[in-house]
Amino acid sequence: MKKSRLLMILMSIMMVGVMAFAFTGCGDQEEATDETTEAVTEETETVTTDSLMEDPEYDINVVLMNAGLKEALDATGVEYNINRFSNITNDVSINTGDDQLDGVAGAFMAYAKGDNEYEALPDYKIIGEQDGVVYVLMLPTDVRYNAEDPQQKDDYEKLTEALKAFTIN
Repeated sequence: MKKSRLLMILMSIMMVGVMAFAFTGCGDQEEATDETTEAVTEETETVTTDSLMEDPEYDINVVLMNAGLKEALDATGVEYNINRFSNITNDVSINTGDDQLDGVAGAFMAYAKGDNEYEALPDYKIIGEQDGVVYVLMLPTDVRYNAEDPQQKDDYEKLTEALKAFTIN
């Protein structure tokens, strides 16, 4: 996700340079300057938004814990793992005790204001919004756990239901 944002930023910066070069000496100079300034302003806002996501205040793990995720999961009685991938992505999985099985019940992601990439996810739920940051739960479409083990199946279903009911107020 960060790589695609970085690529978009770099491409935007290159486009601003090309636009500035193309507008130099063409038509009304004031109009070209206004358009270039607008493009640079939009790019700066994107970089600022991304840098806000690095701010500890927006750390998804902190936000989820403050909203009571641990308590909601503990209430299921299921052994689980919360895996922190970055300050904007976590997932929750059942503790299967088997390194070959991942049993991911859901992944939490934070999106900056105006970033609606989550709409392309196959199955998601907006669980809350704070200060313009949208918090999303993505439910997996390909889950690996031992379907022959009724306990793992039951644990997975309990975690999934707890995640679906979880919200950030």
